[in-house]
Amino acid sequence: MSDDQQNAAMVAGFFQFPVAFADLERNMQIIQQALAQASFDLLVLPEMCSTGYMFDSREHLLPYGESAEDGVFVEFLLALSAQKQATLIAGMVERNGDALYNTAVVLSRGKHLGKQRKCHLSKLEKKLFDAGSSLQCFDDGNCRFGVLTCFDLWIPEAARVLARDGAQLFCCPANYGGPWTTGLVRTRAMENGSYLICCNRSGREAGVDFQAHFRGESQILGRMGEVLLAAQEETLLGLQAIYPADAAIKSNVMCDDLMAEARRYHLHGPQ
Repeated sequence: MSDDQQNAAMVAGFFQFPVAFADLERNMQIIQQALAQASFDLLVLPEMCSTGYMFDSREHLLPYGESAEDGVFVEFLLALSAQKQATLIAGMVERNGDALYNTAVVLSRGKHLGKQRKCHLSKLEKKLFDAGSSLQCFDDGNCRFGVLTCFDLWIPEAARVLARDGAQLFCCPANYGGPWTTGLVRTRAMENGSYLICCNRSGREAGVDFQAHFRGESQILGRMGEVLLAAQEETLLGLQAIYPADAAIKSNVMCDDLMAEARRYHLHGPQ
């Protein structure tokens, strides 16, 4: 990364929308139309934004799983990232043989940067998915970032693993309805000295046993947990200039080197 890149602002954000259940074509159309005139460097889309969320069983979900390398949704995102010359992080259902993962794919300027399988699953998700077993950072030339999907944010060690690996930004696709994550994300940004983008979907879905109302309220947070931008509307493309180099040195008003303090504790990734 050049000195100019290190000192430059980047435009990062989220696209929050009510995901259409089990309708890949509709969801791709919504994304394509919303981003057609937009200009940005990095964008986070919601968790499972190709399929929706309220599947009743693994058997119900299995036909909607795709390859995270060359599935229809990933090919669409690859083309879109090339067109926009930007990085996209989007949640999908990954099928790998008989295994199913709640996966965020990371595409940049028409190329695969990789994928991050959700490591920490809710009670419902444990009936549907296999859990991821590792966490990693990605670098798109503008920023070093990690991906935490929804409930991953509730595990402070997960964010700390990524921060200790140099994450300047946490990208967080989400599907939540309760009020807790909206506040929790501020702590994750502050305690790690990292920017954070949480893209939570909106809308309603119904399963056999219960209904879900996804509250939206996506946010972009600064390194002290301050809210730089928050969504109010059900559908919103939110963009904000951030300065990744500011988050390379993990410091705050209390401490010049947060990671020096963090390294006093033994820590490893998920097992």
